[in-house]
Amino acid sequence: MNSNPRTPGHVRIYHPQRPLGLGRALMKAGYGSRKQADQFILDGRVQVDDQVVLDPGQRVGPENTILLDGAPLAHIPPRYFLFHKPVGTVCNPADGPGRRLVETYLPQDIPGLSVVGRLDHRTSGLMLVSNDRQWCRMINGNPNLGQEFIVKLRGHLAATQLEILTAGVLLPKLGPFKPEKVTVISDDGDTVLGIILGQGKGRHVRRVFSTLHHKVVSLQRVRIGDVTLGDLKPGSFRQLTGKEVEHLRGMAAKAG
Repeated sequence: MNSNPRTPGHVRIYHPQRPLGLGRALMKAGYGSRKQADQFILDGRVQVDDQVVLDPGQRVGPENTILLDGAPLAHIPPRYFLFHKPVGTVCNPADGPGRRLVETYLPQDIPGLSVVGRLDHRTSGLMLVSNDRQWCRMINGNPNLGQEFIVKLRGHLAATQLEILTAGVLLPKLGPFKPEKVTVISDDGDTVLGIILGQGKGRHVRRVFSTLHHKVVSLQRVRIGDVTLGDLKPGSFRQLTGKEVEHLRGMAAKAG
């Protein structure tokens, strides 16, 4: 995720079409966010016309040759993945120091990959990953893309509690929580529910059941839009199909 693949001869070399800052040039070529691109430069990994440049703001243009780790910048094509995040992994080092990062599971030869819709270390399941920053912004938290979670609770969920959950709950500091649909999957000592959210996150699910005095044993996201986790094993990823990518794009772009 943070390396520059050697550029084969058939790959189109990137040259800025107009003068712009070096950090922005790396970002536009597809080498991650602006913060990531700037860090490449500050780490001394970027050369302009065979000279190491440490200033992300230095101007470059069509006449300049830019190298990252000794290889010319290439136009990085957009890539899209579905990842099954295991319990215990985190999306950001600050989310849990010492825990394994999601990025360590992903292809290391594709720069600029970002996760869409973070899950905390206790929550497993479907995550979307891409180096297409615009697509990621469209998908992240979009209310047009329903998210489905499977939650296992300790003990029996009473009918009155189910009615409260379905009607909606006002969570302190988090605001209203109202699922689009709640389905009882099983109730044989512990309770397993399917919950579909238009808005809201896994931490909201945990908070609402804490409010209802139920312990969440496990929480897994199994669907975003029409893209499902299926039988993908924890720690594994697969490429999204073109149909899945365009479905998510189209649903996210729908007028509210």
